[in-house]
Amino acid sequence: MTVGKALGLVVAAVLLLAGGALAMTGMGYLGGGGTSTTWSVVGAALAGFGVALVISIFRGPRH
Repeated sequence: MTVGKALGLVVAAVLLLAGGALAMTGMGYLGGGGTSTTWSVVGAALAGFGVALVISIFRGPRH
């Protein structure tokens, strides 16, 4: 595994964890504020970007 792929996986993991935490907080499952549609949507989008990054790292360029 190259350094670029490893760094990409670290970034993807951060996006997944942060997005999941924001989404769960927005839905009221984690502590903090009450329910918030905005934070739920932002969190889900961040987690989705993390998943897309993982897929693009392992898929590689198409020829």
